[in-house]
Amino acid sequence: MKRMIRHYLAAVLAAAALLSAGLAAGAAPGVSECMDCHGDKTIEKTLPGGRTVSLYVDLQAYRSSVHGKGSCVTCHADATAPHEKLAKVSCGRCHGDADKSYAGSSHGKLRAKGVTDVPACYDCHGKHDIRKPKDPAARTFRLNIVATCLRCHMDRALEQKYDLPGQQVMIAYQQSVHGMASKKSGLTGSAVCVDCHGNHAILPGDEPRSATHRQKIPTMCGKCHPGILEKYEMSVHGKGMRAGIAESPVCTDCHGEHTISKVSDPNSPVFARNIPKTCSGCHENEAISTRYALPKKRFSSYMDSFHGIAVEYGMTKAANCSSCHGVHDILPSSDPASPVNKANLPKTCGKCHPNAGPNFAKGDVHVEVSPKKAMGVFAVRLFYTIFISALVVLFVLHVGLELYGRWNRRKENGPDGKEGQS
Repeated sequence: MKRMIRHYLAAVLAAAALLSAGLAAGAAPGVSECMDCHGDKTIEKTLPGGRTVSLYVDLQAYRSSVHGKGSCVTCHADATAPHEKLAKVSCGRCHGDADKSYAGSSHGKLRAKGVTDVPACYDCHGKHDIRKPKDPAARTFRLNIVATCLRCHMDRALEQKYDLPGQQVMIAYQQSVHGMASKKSGLTGSAVCVDCHGNHAILPGDEPRSATHRQKIPTMCGKCHPGILEKYEMSVHGKGMRAGIAESPVCTDCHGEHTISKVSDPNSPVFARNIPKTCSGCHENEAISTRYALPKKRFSSYMDSFHGIAVEYGMTKAANCSSCHGVHDILPSSDPASPVNKANLPKTCGKCHPNAGPNFAKGDVHVEVSPKKAMGVFAVRLFYTIFISALVVLFVLHVGLELYGRWNRRKENGPDGKEGQS
């Protein structure tokens, strides 16, 4: 009996030893075990297409990363030592919200279809060197985000394949007031790609859920410019946009998108000399004026005025649209708070003309020269047009007759100035 018990105990101990050995053999490897192979820079793998890739992992970069205190198997759950091809890493196991947003984005949808040349998580965040966004060494640090995005968006092959905005658009951003503040001045508060387009849920601008959808643009810009947003919301443009009027201008209609520059920049659409043309994009549009019962020919009538002529010839201090109507707080003339309300015109004109009194601004500013709108101006202009034209014709005729007379006298007198002999 005792002999049987001894044999039984020996069998149990042997089984336990074998089980322990088996568990040890299949146990998850630690970082040091992984680095036995992945710490060797000479080890490479040949892909099906013939391209070789290095299997080297920089241990120092990994230890400095946001995941550096963990273990390789946290992401590579099926890793053993040694191992063959591992399953694709799923960032969504830990980052569910970001994964869900990415899956619904333009990038994520293409990835789901098997397209591999659009950004995945590691293209923007890195692989073994992922760092927190507040770390200046991170690819997603605010001052590094533009460079991260431009790795794809400055690629001409990808631009043509997916009909992306051209390289000139990206270059324009870099030279814009936002790009220069970020790149040249190192201002982390300046707008970068993700501030406008979002980070994981990037969508085309024509999709209602997109951060850059037209109706969301004022709110988007207002994240950095809250005071301006407040004024815009109270303006006729802001109220029109909130009422669903798609043609009502938003920030990008006046300032541009990637090309936003300072007001003092002569190339800016909101530079003093360029403002009338910028406003005319809507206010000279016959369809818009008719649809919303707006006064017509605002641009042409302004350019006919003294102010318009002065601006055309480079006088940037001459009054333009914003000088009278305001900038972000534009209101209809019927609103008592509008600077072009009849009661407020003396004060508005007084900004440039200190002695302007109640009678100063009684005349029309935008005068359409036509018999129906302004018969007196039309008649005077017609008279002077005919009179000056006739005068020019008479001068030309007078000079022509004089030259003809000289030529005729010269012919009669001969080349030596004496009268011809018969």
